[in-house]
Amino acid sequence: MHLMFARTVIGFALACGLPARALAQHDEARIDATPNARVAELPASAFRNANGSPRLRDDQYAFVRKHIVPRLEQWSRDPRLAIDPAYVTALILKESGGDSLAVSGAPALGLTQLTANADSDMRLMVTEYHFQWMAPEVNRWRRMPAVRLSSATASEIDSMLAHGLVNAHNEYLFDPGTSARAAVFWIRLLENKWTTDFWPGGYGPSARARLNGGKPLTSHQMFDLVTVSYNRGYIEVKSLVDRYGSDWTSHLAELTGGRAEAADYLERVRAYTLLLQTTSPSAPEH
Repeated sequence: MHLMFARTVIGFALACGLPARALAQHDEARIDATPNARVAELPASAFRNANGSPRLRDDQYAFVRKHIVPRLEQWSRDPRLAIDPAYVTALILKESGGDSLAVSGAPALGLTQLTANADSDMRLMVTEYHFQWMAPEVNRWRRMPAVRLSSATASEIDSMLAHGLVNAHNEYLFDPGTSARAAVFWIRLLENKWTTDFWPGGYGPSARARLNGGKPLTSHQMFDLVTVSYNRGYIEVKSLVDRYGSDWTSHLAELTGGRAEAADYLERVRAYTLLLQTTSPSAPEH
C-alpha cells in the first residue's frame, strides 16, 4: 500500500472512530527505526479515540511535536537503541495525550505513563551485561520515594502534584524529556526480552515456539508483544501467549477484567504509528 494512501485511509478510519486494523493490514507498523526515521507532520485532529472523539489537546500535542519528537528522532539514530520515533510518539499520544503530569489509576505517571514497578524492573535489567551502558544514566534520574510506595494512590499523587511536593525536578517521570528517554530505554529492553534467550523466564524461546514454530518472530508479532507488554506488563502477555499461542491477541480482554481497553490500546497505537511513520526526506515515497 502506498504510504500516503495508507495514512489517508487510516486517518479516515480514526476520524470516524472505526477499527483501523483491517485497513492497515497491507502496511506494517514498525518498532525498529529505519535510517533517518522521521515523524510525519500531522494535525492534532488526525488522532481520535475509538468512539471518534478527539484524542489530543492542541497545546499538549504542539508541546510533544516541538520538544519531544526531535529528541526521539535523534535517539533513533543511536544504534544501541534504534527505536522508531513514530512508534514512541504514538505510544505517548495514546498513553497521556501529551500531558506530562498525567496520573492514571495504576498509577502510571507522566508523559509516557511508566509505573514505579516498570522503573524498578528497568533498574534491575540494566545491570545485565548487554545493557550496562544504560545504567549510569538510569541511576542518575531523580526519584521521589513518596510516589513510589506500593500504597501510593493516584489521588494521593495528584494531591502531591497540586501542592508542589512532587514535580519535574524531583521525579523524572514528570520530566517530559527524561520520561521520553526512559520510555525508549524500556521499549528497547522489552524488545530484547522477547527476542533473546538470556533473560530469566525464557520469553524469547517460548514466544518463538508458540507463535512461529521456533523461527524468529516477525515484525508484526514483535509489535504486538512489545506494545501490549508496555501497557500491561510482559508477565501477563507471556501468560496469554503460553495459553493461546498465535491467537493470544484475541483474548486481550482477559487482561482487563472483561473490558476492551487492552485491545483498543493495541489497535490505536498501531493506527497512530502508521499515521506517523514516514520515509527519509532523501528517499521519496512511491
